[in-house]
Amino acid sequence: MDLAGRRKNATRETTATLKAWLYEHRKNPYPTKSEKVYLAIMTKMTLTQVSTWFANARRRLKKENKMTWSPRNRTTDDDDDRHEEESNSSQSDNQSNSP
Repeated sequence: MDLAGRRKNATRETTATLKAWLYEHRKNPYPTKSEKVYLAIMTKMTLTQVSTWFANARRRLKKENKMTWSPRNRTTDDDDDRHEEESNSSQSDNQSNSP
């Protein structure tokens, strides 16, 4: 059997490191890319595994109503773009409706 391609489950040591980071940053549980790289090295996980672990952990906390952070909102730039698109859309609707 080829063990190199086999998936490994996270160990208690691995998750303890990630849980500690999550607890310390419970007000903003979104690690930066550099923090994820550091955690991946510390836990011997891939960057994708670390990212997935955090996404699942946030989902679990939200489901258990233990969420202590505000959900991430769009940036103001995104909101400005959305408002601009809406106003452009309504302007073109108004133009097509005029005689």
